[in-house]
Amino acid sequence: MTKDKAVKIICDARRKGSKTLSEYESKQVLAAYDIPVTKEILLKDKSNLEKTIRKIGYPLVMKGCSPEIAHKTEKGLIHVDIRTIKEAKKVFNEIMAGMKGFDGGVLV
Repeated sequence: MTKDKAVKIICDARRKGSKTLSEYESKQVLAAYDIPVTKEILLKDKSNLEKTIRKIGYPLVMKGCSPEIAHKTEKGLIHVDIRTIKEAKKVFNEIMAGMKGFDGGVLV
């Protein structure tokens, strides 16, 4: 990722009127400046969940991701120690239901 990409992420957020970046966007900006971040993939729907899990491996942490939601723990949007595809699909659905009305996705 380049520094130009970081600038684009920030400019896009400002253009949308957002006062904060999502966790995913923030980590992309940090990575652009060679600051190490965790390996993760943002999913907007379940279609690539299994592919993502094969890429990342178990155990998983899954969490809701939206610049509109600051306190994910209090909203039940963080799940840890996920060890099966069945559990991952269930958690994905729970997180998306908890984010209804917010723009975003699920960080795996």
